[in-house]
Amino acid sequence: MPLPLKPGYNFHYSHIYRPARFEMPAAEAYTNFYGICYMLRGDNLVYSPDGSKILHAGDISFTPKNIYFRSTSMSDKPRESILIKFTDSMVSDLIKVMEVEDFNELITGWQQDFHLNGHLQEKILALFDEMEREWNSYNEYSELILKGLLHKLILILLTECSIKNKRRLQSTAPKRDDCLINAIEYIKAHLGESPSLQNTAEHIHISASYLSRVFINRLQTPYSVFVLNEKILYAQKLLVDSEMSMAEIARNAGFSSNAYFSDCFKRITGIAPSRFRKAYWQGE
Repeated sequence: MPLPLKPGYNFHYSHIYRPARFEMPAAEAYTNFYGICYMLRGDNLVYSPDGSKILHAGDISFTPKNIYFRSTSMSDKPRESILIKFTDSMVSDLIKVMEVEDFNELITGWQQDFHLNGHLQEKILALFDEMEREWNSYNEYSELILKGLLHKLILILLTECSIKNKRRLQSTAPKRDDCLINAIEYIKAHLGESPSLQNTAEHIHISASYLSRVFINRLQTPYSVFVLNEKILYAQKLLVDSEMSMAEIARNAGFSSNAYFSDCFKRITGIAPSRFRKAYWQGE
């Protein structure tokens, strides 16, 4: 699951390699950051509350903030992609010029996934290469440089691709699964109570069996796994942003005991909560 951006960082660059048939074990959440993913090779099937989509080599995709998704391979070929994550502060000047509230609003109405060809592909790859070099030699000036490169990337994508990727009419936008959205909102608001499938279903006025099927069909993730991952994600934020004790964090994140919290956290993230906090506070 995606970790929060490190304290003091508003940007992250990743060059990702996945073996053939790799699939995410559960749905992940982009919380306070956005993403842009460029597929270099392989095929990627992505599930989200808004539906599913397929990304092929040469495709680039915007990921809005506050979205859940899960991806899996579409073939027996390995996958390679570039993923950048960034917060509002990295695009604050850009969205002010574009006269929108945030990056989500900026890309609303645009086709958020499209294929790059020829000269445009070369131009985008050159920008990513420059970002990677700057990220790998990060210093006190790097955020400013990366911000400029990010602005250039976004403007190229929104202007040069706008000819064949017109603003979508509201009627053609993919239909949201409102019961899933409502369920996720309820879960996030009641994590400390460890909301059951039955309780969540009753709150949004549908049957538990139907809600269970919605999580499987839309996110390819069982309800219980989704809730557990949400608890871990919230615990990560508390570990980074607060000085709460482990027992307090366990209780606030909806775990029955500190020991159970520690076991779940280590199983999912591969590191103990105390080591996770230490690593982030030390900027490792």
